[in-house]
Amino acid sequence: MSFFKKLGQALGIIQENKTKEINKKRSELKVSMDANLSSIGFSKEEIEEVLSIITVAEEKIQEQKDLLIGTNINNYHINETMRPIFAEIKKLQLKMADDIRAKIVEIKKRKGID
Repeated sequence: MSFFKKLGQALGIIQENKTKEINKKRSELKVSMDANLSSIGFSKEEIEEVLSIITVAEEKIQEQKDLLIGTNINNYHINETMRPIFAEIKKLQLKMADDIRAKIVEIKKRKGID
């Protein structure tokens, strides 16, 4: 991040939007995954099978994040409240990664790709 952008954000002139930044990175990763899977011979339908795993996981993760809304208001035990939700998010992320690997292996076997 440039010096001027950091300064602008610190002064409140430039609003920092983490959600937009995260969504942009996710989109870039999906495009990269699409290109990588295409390069090894996956069809658009097969790529969509893989990417749909990510979409479903993102929805479940968002449901968990929504549970955090308002948890910091008048809550003196915030860590105890948030810890199980963060653990569930981590579990969903790990499951997503495992499911993606399994789906790619399954499609490769189906296509006879090693």
